[in-house]
Amino acid sequence: GYSVAELAVLMAHDSDPFVRWEAAQNLAQREILRIVSVLARGGEPELDAALGDAFSALLDDLESDPALIAETIALPDEAYLAELVETVDVDGIHAARHFVKSTLAGRLAERLAARYDELAGEGPYSKQPRAMAQRSLRNACLSYLMETPRGESLAQRQLTDSDNMTDTLAALRVLAWKGDASAGAALDEFADRWQGDALVMDKWFNIQASVPGAATVERVRDLLEHPAFSLKNPNKVRALLGVFSVANPTAFHAAGGDGYRLLADRVMDLDALNPQVAARLAAAFNSWLRYDGKRKALMRAELARIASRQGLSGNVAEIVGSALAMEGKRAAP
Repeated sequence: GYSVAELAVLMAHDSDPFVRWEAAQNLAQREILRIVSVLARGGEPELDAALGDAFSALLDDLESDPALIAETIALPDEAYLAELVETVDVDGIHAARHFVKSTLAGRLAERLAARYDELAGEGPYSKQPRAMAQRSLRNACLSYLMETPRGESLAQRQLTDSDNMTDTLAALRVLAWKGDASAGAALDEFADRWQGDALVMDKWFNIQASVPGAATVERVRDLLEHPAFSLKNPNKVRALLGVFSVANPTAFHAAGGDGYRLLADRVMDLDALNPQVAARLAAAFNSWLRYDGKRKALMRAELARIASRQGLSGNVAEIVGSALAMEGKRAAP
């Protein structure tokens, strides 16, 4: 494979957009997983300068498609990173990824802010490809800028000034993820305005289900009672419970097991309504053997609780039974 230096050159300068994206993903995942190991040993992490230099070159690239630049500077997500290791360190991956993002944001704050301003649209909202690509990169810059002191004011201003759903949702998401004091009111105002649009409300549920941290378990529990949510609606289930269990590791895998219990309860509730959707939700437990001992025990207990449910559908029974059977297969010589 390529060295770090070679990947950085490909990421910053190759003429093939896919090669640049792939190099960026490889370089970022190497750096994040290296820092996971450093943190696990109790060390003090440092970011490889090559990654910062490559990101800087991308932000200085005014010729390439902004949408491709946006994709290239997006760090691999935590769920993907978990697939690359034998034993998943939930908290370590989250901390390492945040370290990389916040360090890049700090080093490149001025360039990120300048590019964010340069990409501001002029005139009314446009659906032209170039305008859409510029919004994509601008919101990618905003995501990094949220790791700097000026980020929250930029996001609040964008939310207030936005004339399109893309920018509104991007600002709402970063404010919710950051835990900004204004996020709660902004989410409430958004729901009041869009409560009659089911697809837009799916985005609203998605944003809240994806907020990192154990506190999101209780947030999801509350949202299950929201008037716009229904277990009978598969789209709502995917937007809230699907995102929570698959795309939010620090919440679903919260150390006390609350996320596992919440999902198991809803799988059993949903089984009577839609066994197919319930089975897809239950599949979030499939990788349970790849986690630390405490989390494995907690997940196994929830799998066993679902399996013991009287009248369980064949769909869910098959998924849960297969997950539990993995333990025996792994133990076999």
